[in-house]
Amino acid sequence: MTMQNWLVSGLVGAAAVASAQQSQWGQCGGTGWTGDTSCISGAYCSSVNPYYYQCVPGTAAPSGTSTTSVAVSTTATTKTSSAASATSTISGNKYIFIFGDSYTATNSFSGFNPNGAHPSSSNPIGNPALPGSTFSGGYNWVGYLLTKYNTSLTLGYNFAVGGATVDKSIVKGSTTTDFVTQVTQWQNNLANKPSWSPWTSDNAIAGAFFGINDLLGEYWDGKTPPYSTIISKYMTEFQLLYNAGVRNFFVVTVPPLQYTPQIRGQSAAGQTTVKNYISSFNSNLATALSSFKSSNSGVKIATVIQSEPPFSTAVNNPTAYGAPDATCTNTNGKSCLWFDALHPATAIQNLLAQAVANALKGTFF
Repeated sequence: MTMQNWLVSGLVGAAAVASAQQSQWGQCGGTGWTGDTSCISGAYCSSVNPYYYQCVPGTAAPSGTSTTSVAVSTTATTKTSSAASATSTISGNKYIFIFGDSYTATNSFSGFNPNGAHPSSSNPIGNPALPGSTFSGGYNWVGYLLTKYNTSLTLGYNFAVGGATVDKSIVKGSTTTDFVTQVTQWQNNLANKPSWSPWTSDNAIAGAFFGINDLLGEYWDGKTPPYSTIISKYMTEFQLLYNAGVRNFFVVTVPPLQYTPQIRGQSAAGQTTVKNYISSFNSNLATALSSFKSSNSGVKIATVIQSEPPFSTAVNNPTAYGAPDATCTNTNGKSCLWFDALHPATAIQNLLAQAVANALKGTFF
């Protein structure tokens, strides 16, 4: 089965140039690919996943490396605080630990590097510099949340990596850095509250945004997702964070992927299948988070962020967000709702950040 593209990186179906070489960001290989496999000068063909290879800037990666992190440039102005109308119940600096996939990643295929620059008032994600290496064409919801919708300095430690699933032993993503691995990285570097991140149970929150790769991975393989197994592992990772002292949590539901150009290209039956997968996953996730809170004394925040409204808002009125229609793609992140066939551009990401902030208004923000 040929898969046109997947969640692991920003990719654009680009036409071959006159020389038959693929342009930067164009597809250059993958299962079922019959087009040219060479890239223009200044780019090389990199494996994104077994179904998709694309031309990325640079020279060939070192032996044993199959992906590369591609920085996204932007001229956006950042702030380290905002004049929100609500009064937060938590005063002073805040700390947010973030886990996810490419809808969330600010360091594309690497995640937060604890040996790099640490989050600060001048750069609340630490490394790389804002907006980071994203899959939106600029800021994603993490960057907007920390610079536009925060009510005080909020420092973000973003372990999200493109292509991640909850547990690669359950559903294999296109990266080994799944939620399990991301939490292990957090445990090794932040659980002991280092001097550069003196968080407490009161002023810190953990947020996770998973499920897209889990569901699409099973969809492309013609399988029904093992919802209970995935969600159980999801909560196991939250339990590890709880055991280390985290008492505030939120999850972002899987968004309406049927709006993406990629899934719009599927048959009506295929689109319905994806919608049903999402509905089942999100329902199971909400129930599990409620049970998690009930089972763990001292949990103060356990919030489900509904991702559907931000996506629907933009898709139902694309011109209000600078796009000519609801299906075009553009890697500039601004002139279309979609960065590529699967990843939302900055307008939707901004709406998602606002939804997160609103859901946590009066509790954390």
